Amino acid sequence: MRTITTLLAALCLALTGCSAAVVPSAPPSGADPLRSVVLRDVRTGAEFTVGELAAARPVLLETMAIWCTNCRGQQHQVVDAHRLADFDSVSLDVDPNERADDLAEYADREGFDWRFAVAGADLAAMLRDRFGTAVLNPPSMPKILFRTDGSVELIGLGEQLSAAELAAAVAG
Repeated sequence: MRTITTLLAALCLALTGCSAAVVPSAPPSGADPLRSVVLRDVRTGAEFTVGELAAARPVLLETMAIWCTNCRGQQHQVVDAHRLADFDSVSLDVDPNERADDLAEYADREGFDWRFAVAGADLAAMLRDRFGTAVLNPPSMPKILFRTDGSVELIGLGEQLSAAELAAAVAG
C-alpha cells in the first residue's frame, strides 16, 4: 500500500510541478499574513491564530480532508510525534465541500486532540500562492512548520513522515 501511496504522491507532485524537498518560505514584507489568519477550532468554537500558538512553541499545520486516508495515516504519526517533541498541531481541512461538524466528528472518532479548523477560500488562496497548488491536495500530505523564530517551511510534501522524522523537523 505504501508503494501505491508513494506513486500517487509522486504523480501529484509531477502534475503540480512541486518538489518533495523542504521548501523554505520567507514571509512577505512586514508581518507574515499566514500567522494572523483567524481560525476557529471546530470542536470548541474558540478562535486562534497560528501566530499566537507559534509565539510559544512550533506549530505543525497539516492541510487535509476527512476522506483522505493518507492524511489519517500521517495524523496517527503526529499523535506519536507529540510524545517525542513539544509542539502544537493544527489540521486544516481544505476541501470546500466538508463541514465543520463533520470535521469535529472525524477528529473525535480518530482520537486526535489538537485543533482542527476549516480553511476558507481566502486562506486556501494564500496557501496556494505561497506554497503552490500541491498544498491544497490532501493526498500529498502537506505539512507546514511555523517556528517560534518566525520562519515558515513546507516539509515532507508527497511523503508520510514518521513520528521521529516529524519530531526532528520540529526540533530543527
